[in-house]
Amino acid sequence: MTTPTDLPFHMPALILLLGPSGSGKTRLSRMFDPSQVLRADDFRKMCSDDPGNQRVSPAAWRALETVLRERLDLGRTTVLDATHADEDQRRHFAELADEYGLSSYAVVLNTPLGVVHARNAARTGTIRVPEHVVDEQAAELRTADPKDDGIDHVVLAETLPALGTALRRLAAKEARTADLEDVRRVFGAGAAELFDWDTPSRDERFRTGTFAAASESLTVRWMDDADPFDIRFEASVPCPTPGCPGPAWTPVRSVAELADAYRNTPADEVECARCDC
Repeated sequence: MTTPTDLPFHMPALILLLGPSGSGKTRLSRMFDPSQVLRADDFRKMCSDDPGNQRVSPAAWRALETVLRERLDLGRTTVLDATHADEDQRRHFAELADEYGLSSYAVVLNTPLGVVHARNAARTGTIRVPEHVVDEQAAELRTADPKDDGIDHVVLAETLPALGTALRRLAAKEARTADLEDVRRVFGAGAAELFDWDTPSRDERFRTGTFAAASESLTVRWMDDADPFDIRFEASVPCPTPGCPGPAWTPVRSVAELADAYRNTPADEVECARCDC
């Protein structure tokens, strides 16, 4: 996992986001890869199907710490998305970072309280926090001194290039996934997980790729010959002419037609590039 060089963190590190409910911690966390972020709400949801169920908080925090310890032991940068208004909790996580030899950071969000309350009021269900609790969180955090709690570094959220970093990360992810856009559009996300483009292509004129699982595979090619009304995938099938080695191709427009082609019972015509049958 690479980290942008313009971030003021010495990686790997344990990074605590400090801010009351509604201060924008989750948005800020988007600048990090999702696998790096542990959220108390997510663990409450895993325990009870409800991210706001405070009754399962003890179990959720135990589960979160189990994952956190594994990540710290592997030297993985980890971001904790929680209010961290409790001084004992901050001290505990600072001690954990020290135990595993990682730097610890507190990222402080100084979001105006009016904005915090407006965001919280817009929430629905159990994730909306009572107003008095938000006020208590904000009051505790105003008097907090993370360095006194053992945290190595304090960073103000407004000094971070959060939006730019998040957009660069998302753009890089989009670039990685765009190559499968046509596969996903035609055959769905599940089929795309079975697919890779061939390098090099098996066809001289068109790009080919392979659906594969275990020892089984099916080759397809992306047919784009500049006709906007005839852009399609075709699957490689045996030539119907006895003794002709092919290759032969048949149009495939769905997962069902992929399955038909794999069974050599194509739903459409078969054209052979060798014998022109």
